[in-house]
Parts: sequence; structure tokens; C-alpha cells
Amino acid sequence: MATNKAIKNALLKKRDITPQRLSQLTNARKRELPMSTEHAVYTIAFEHGIDIAKELDVEETAEVRRLVSALRSNGTMTPEPRAPRPTKRTKVTKTVKVTIAGVDAGTIPALKPQHASEAKAMAEKVYPTVYIFENSVRDLIERVLQAQFGANWWTTATPGTIQKTAAKHKADEKKDPWHGRRGTRQIDYVFLVDLWAIIKHQWKLFKALFPNQAWVETLITNDMNVSRRPLAHMNPLSVDDVTNVEVAFRKWVKQLRAVEDMIP
Repeated sequence: MATNKAIKNALLKKRDITPQRLSQLTNARKRELPMSTEHAVYTIAFEHGIDIAKELDVEETAEVRRLVSALRSNGTMTPEPRAPRPTKRTKVTKTVKVTIAGVDAGTIPALKPQHASEAKAMAEKVYPTVYIFENSVRDLIERVLQAQFGANWWTTATPGTIQKTAAKHKADEKKDPWHGRRGTRQIDYVFLVDLWAIIKHQWKLFKALFPNQAWVETLITNDMNVSRRPLAHMNPLSVDDVTNVEVAFRKWVKQLRAVEDMIP
């Protein structure tokens, strides 16, 4: 994919630089965060106030904005030094208040401020993404297998070992009757990797929906599940890992949209 000429020319003109200098800036941007040459040019253009939305489609513009956000979160997006201003201004540090469950996290004794900031970042980007993705996989499995095997699809179409896992988790849940249920379906009681195992077990019913088994396995067990593990233990993800989760999620959504007419 070639870089949009209008955006490139506008950037060259606005920065008053040569194509060679732009190439240097582009390579530097790609070292800050892995991305294509085109996206590196677009992020630099966006950074300098060029309206990329006039030349790119909605999806491409959204991807550039996501990359810019990731660069800013990582603290790597820094414009070239400007000439010093005549008068020096005092820098004012803005304190961001993080409220969790109605509690100002900054007032919790012994809690490190970084944990409050991390919670805010994970809540805004990662947790909803993983939640929607995992439930999307569960719902897809339920629709496909129920259409083929009927109401008893769980006992008829899923591996026995996975049924035992769900039964154990459901039995363990009864030890805490004061708490709400984990879910209303048996499939709500298994792990993300178990969902891939179900798809693999009934691959003949799912193969028309995906490019191949390796595509599904990698996306579920690597791209999403590996990041899910630290989240489940209340640890934050790095900027690169957050980006990977978002990219994997969008791949999943694009694939489902492409085969929407084939989903029961």
C-alpha cells in the first residue's frame, strides 16, 4: 500500500523538509512503535495538525488515531524541539483523579498511585475488549452448535473433559452461596483455551467461518489468552501488549463481519 500522496506532500510543505528528511523521521517513528511506513507518515502528519481524515477512509483514520494514542501513552511521541519562548512559564502538573466504585483511589491508605493510574488505563481499553471478545467466542460457539445439535448441544457436541471442567467450576461456586453465579450457561464455566478446544473438536462446523485452524488458535490462545492471564491476576499490560489485544480483537470482529451471513 503506497503512502497517500496528498498527505505526504502536505507534510513536506508544512514542515518545509525534504523527502529524505521525512524518510529519516518515518524510520525513527517506526522504531518508537512497530507500524508500517504509511502509518508512520500518517501519525507524523496527524501530530502536526494535518487533517488525514480528508484523504483516508474511516477505518484507516481510526487506526492512525489508535497508533497516535499508543505513542502518547508510551511517552515516545515528542515533536522536534522548538525555539525557546521569550518568557519562561511555570509548568503546572495536572492531577488526574481516579474514582473506583465511588472511592477516590488517591485516598486509599498504602495504595501506590501507579496502581490507580493503571486501573484507569486497563478499565478504559483492555478489560472491555477482553470481556467482549471472550463472550463473543462463547456466543458464536453456542449459536453454531445449537443450530446443529439442538438444545442439548453442550452434552452432545463438546469434549467430555471440558464438560467435567465446567461441572467442577459450577460445583465450586456453590461453596459461596452469598455470591452471584458465574454465568447461566455451562460454557460460561470454562476457560478461554477450552473455547478453542470446542471449536477444534467441531471444526467441520466452524471451518467455513475462519481462514484456517491456525488463525483461530493463534488469536484465541496466544494473542488474547496470554494477555488475559496477567489481567486475571490484576496486573497491567504494557503499551505494546494493549495494542496487540486491540489488533487481535479487531481482526476477530472483521472476520465475523465478513461471514455474518453464514452464522446461524
